[in-house]
Amino acid sequence: MKTLALTTKNQLILPKMGIMTNIVELSRHDFIYVKDLLKCEDVIYIKKDQNRFWNKDALAVFYKEFKLGYLNDSIAKVVNRLINKFGEINVTIKNLPKSSNPFSGIDILIKLI
Repeated sequence: MKTLALTTKNQLILPKMGIMTNIVELSRHDFIYVKDLLKCEDVIYIKKDQNRFWNKDALAVFYKEFKLGYLNDSIAKVVNRLINKFGEINVTIKNLPKSSNPFSGIDILIKLI
């Protein structure tokens, strides 16, 4: 059996990958006001939410100044680590819900810049 030894002399270069996830709690915030304005490939942004003192990793998702919802807890922990380690991220809308149930979820893509 062969082993792979990684050296610390050379910088290890990994591909920048994205995370595909969805936004939760759409019915509790401002999504109803902007649901007809949103379209695929729109840029949105994520901001740490200090109001959720019970969840230190809570990340709110915004479109312009409207809060759409939150990232789920497990993805929020990963995204927080990425932000702390690499800095900025790029977030875009990938899929919108069907018109029959607009609160079923919005798929987003989170990428490192």
